[in-house]
Amino acid sequence: MAATFLLASCLPEERTPGIGPEFNSILTVDTGITPGEVIPGEYSTFTLRWENAEDAEWYDIRISPDPITDSSWDRAVRIDSVPAADTTEMVAYVQVQPEVFENTCISCGLCVDACPQDAMSLVEGKAVIDMDKCTACGECVSVCPVSAITDSRFGQAYYFAVRAMGSGDSESEIVTTGSRYRLRYMNNEQWCGDCAYECYILLDSCGPGCPVDAIWYTPDWSTPGEDSGLIHIDYDLCIDCGQCFIQCRQYGLLSIMKEVVEE
Repeated sequence: MAATFLLASCLPEERTPGIGPEFNSILTVDTGITPGEVIPGEYSTFTLRWENAEDAEWYDIRISPDPITDSSWDRAVRIDSVPAADTTEMVAYVQVQPEVFENTCISCGLCVDACPQDAMSLVEGKAVIDMDKCTACGECVSVCPVSAITDSRFGQAYYFAVRAMGSGDSESEIVTTGSRYRLRYMNNEQWCGDCAYECYILLDSCGPGCPVDAIWYTPDWSTPGEDSGLIHIDYDLCIDCGQCFIQCRQYGLLSIMKEVVEE
């Protein structure tokens, strides 16, 4: 993802709870096609919005597959820390990406074998992720026997929560979403172009294609009508590996995009 979308700060990892800023807001997550540098649907980002707290200095953002409460806050994955801004509305673009806990990794190599993009390797006996290749599909998370990789991945549905932090490392009550949201791949039918009477995602000459046969195609010569010449994604089979996205962007008309859906 482009650096202009990352909101980063050098904030302390350890904090002592205290009385935090008054934080009364609703946390919302944008749904639909994600942003892109030039073409929409390129970035693996969630767009979060909330009202700025007057005395906040920064905000902690966390995710979890389960509802986030005060008691479960520490168990949720800390996905970002965002400095407060001089605006009424705060907007954060956050990206889910697996990370390896080196102290927990047992060097079994299962994640290396499972990665469909060859983005995992063992370096000095510890799993390392090549972020340039990683599509955050989560296959490494699924096979890790000791939970040494954070459960932050594409395709997983998450609740989001934000906590305003103030002077003296004080923290407010949390603001959380009532629904879960996840990133998935979709085919923008307006862009899908019946490429050369074939789909480049399905052509062996263009790459490995879908590893689980979750992509199917209705050529225009056999199915006349609105559905002709389009590819489809079977979400019951899809493992969110991103191979369709890669091949469509390289060979096709860029119709495979990323979107955020509410569950």
